Amino acid sequence: MMNKKAGKMNMAMLVLLTAFFMLWTIGTVNVFSATFAEDMSSGSAFGHLIRQLVFSVIGLIPAMYVFKRDYRDLKKHTAWLYAVTVLLLLAVLAAGVTVNGAKRWIGFAGFTFQPSELAKLTVILCTATILAPMIEAGKRIEFLVPWKTGRGTSALQRLTVYPQRCLALTLVLAVPVVVQPDAGTAIIIMALPILMLWISGARVMHVKYPLLAAAVLAGLCLLAAPYRMNRIVAWLDPWGYEKTLGYQTVQGLIAIGSGGIMGQGLGEGISKFSYLPEAHTDFAFAVLAQEWGLRGSLVMLLLFSAIIYYGCICAINCKDPFGRLLAFGVTMYFGVQGFINIGMVSGMLPVVGVPLPFISYGGTSLIVNMVAAGILLNICKSNRREAQRQAPAGTLRELKSMRDETRSVFRPGRS
Repeated sequence: MMNKKAGKMNMAMLVLLTAFFMLWTIGTVNVFSATFAEDMSSGSAFGHLIRQLVFSVIGLIPAMYVFKRDYRDLKKHTAWLYAVTVLLLLAVLAAGVTVNGAKRWIGFAGFTFQPSELAKLTVILCTATILAPMIEAGKRIEFLVPWKTGRGTSALQRLTVYPQRCLALTLVLAVPVVVQPDAGTAIIIMALPILMLWISGARVMHVKYPLLAAAVLAGLCLLAAPYRMNRIVAWLDPWGYEKTLGYQTVQGLIAIGSGGIMGQGLGEGISKFSYLPEAHTDFAFAVLAQEWGLRGSLVMLLLFSAIIYYGCICAINCKDPFGRLLAFGVTMYFGVQGFINIGMVSGMLPVVGVPLPFISYGGTSLIVNMVAAGILLNICKSNRREAQRQAPAGTLRELKSMRDETRSVFRPGRS
């Protein structure tokens, strides 16, 4: 009996909840399958699985909190969340844990925390908080803002521009991540607010020359770091460097191809046994494709596609600019990471350190994923309630009439 918009939001919430739960379930099983052999060498086959379940319980607490509260309350916490994120990123550079040559984690009590994962969610909240009032005021949004406009402004002042405030704040977060070094995560941190600005009306053609300059700067950074250049070389010709630079890409392709249509069976994949590096983290999709086959890979693509589609439906149907931008940013958070990771593992993109949401092992990533899912489901729930409140008066009269008729049948004399 609910109206069309409320029914659409109800469907979006149901599909999103199902997709998130299925991804978490598949990811938990995949983590166990990818790590049980490694854990058995240390005396227990459930080490990584137990840690993943512990992080799931920890992540469920803030996820339920953001789901039950009004998502608009998040605006009150954006400033201190941004400050905490900056401090954590600086703490990583000062006293972080170094693994495989990268300093990305803060260690405490046997656990590690990766602040760059938190930075992804922080930039989404910052961008939505900054742009929403501008949209409500009817202001024009651009990537670059003139230093000064109006009468009496010189040509030099009009030509002098600076980044939109949300982009400037994003740069403060992205620079320490690049220094760690973690270029893949830095790219995502920068991409999310850019997509949110674009959806808010910012015109790409107005920044074509700064984009060209940024591309040149990115090329120089690429040449300055030999390991990044090696990744590009390995991506262009992985089989030519299958024993050296392209080893990880080649092993990922072998794992995917050997899975066939039906897969080798849960736990039966052999690539995770010292062949495929990072089998339970960045290359978790390769293990899944080998053991679950093409059917499992298609299910994975379908789940991420469903999150993107219904997340955008949720954003489009949200009248509140803050909720609309937040829903779109969270949707792109899952979509961009999902397809970058799958493209990386399948050889369509260079190897970058981007985890597959809910599938790759990692405590910080899992917690942030659960919180992001809670925010998106909260916005869907709020949209549904708003649509129900705006039901046509005629529909409400019909519902009351049906209620009275039902009472008169089952409870005579008390209609």
